[in-house]
Order: sequence, then C-alpha cells, then structure tokens
Amino acid sequence: MQSAAKASESHLEGDQQARAESDLDYCVDGVCHDLEQAACGDFTAYELSNAMATIDARFRSKKTGPISTAQRDKLLSSVIRAQLGAIEHLPKSYNREQIDAGMQALAGQVMVWAEFHERSSQRTRHALSDLRAYARMFRNDLHNISLRQEIDRRAWERRNTRIQELLLPLAGCTARRG
Repeated sequence: MQSAAKASESHLEGDQQARAESDLDYCVDGVCHDLEQAACGDFTAYELSNAMATIDARFRSKKTGPISTAQRDKLLSSVIRAQLGAIEHLPKSYNREQIDAGMQALAGQVMVWAEFHERSSQRTRHALSDLRAYARMFRNDLHNISLRQEIDRRAWERRNTRIQELLLPLAGCTARRG
C-alpha cells in the first residue's frame, strides 16, 4: 500500500514539474512573440514594454524556477532583434543610448532568470537593484511613448473624421451637377 502511495506521490510531482515547465515554455514563447512584434515595428513601445513587464515579474519570482539554457538563448536572440527594432522604430527624439542601457538591463534580467536562486543570490544586492532600475526606467519611457502614440492616433482619427464631414457637402454638390 505504501509503494502505491509513493508511486502516486511521484506521479503527482512529475505532473507538477511538467506543468511548471509547460508554463515557462508558454511564458517564454509569449515574451518572444512580444519582442518579435516590437522588432518588426508593430507597436514597438507597447510590445516591448509588455515583454519587459513579464520578464521583470518572472525573473524576480521565487515561485517559478529558472528558465532553461535553450529558453534563455531564445529570449536573448529575441532581445537582440527587439533592440535593433527599437533603434529603428522608436521616435528619433528618444536617446539611442537609453535604448542600449534599457535593452542591456533586459538581457541581464533574462540571464538572472536562467540562474538558480543560489547563483543569483551570490550577486550583490546593488547590482540586481541597478539592473531592475535601468530596465524599469526604460519600461516607463516605453509606456509614455506608447501613450503618446495612442494620443496622436486619436488626434489623427478626429482630424480625419472632421475632414470627411467637411467633404460630404462637396460630394453632394458634385453629384447634383453631373
């Protein structure tokens, strides 16, 4: 009877581990998708900010284990492509050195996320705090850029609607003449 209980317990632990790995795979794939969207110029600030928020929450979490080497490498490749996309697609008025600092901090968070807690706890508290602060500053800037783009988009929609309203009477006059 005890061996059946141990087997059942072992099976449950295996299921939990498989679920945790599946959750990490799903999370990594989602972050990579956001980073790829940012790289392509599809709402770069918004997508990059979302990816950074997820990485920040996950790399600090004590509940989730570290990501695998393959997941780390996949994320770092996506971070590099997103950095190139950010340089190309973020407003030219935004300082490119800030993009570099923010993306380096993001890469650092990915690296820490891939470490076991024992390894990452050997890092100085200040180094981890600085890493998080640089990433957060960049993420705040991205959030503000994204909000500004939303405001500009709505202003364009208002202008376009008003222009269409002004053109409607002219369209009616042309139809009556013909």
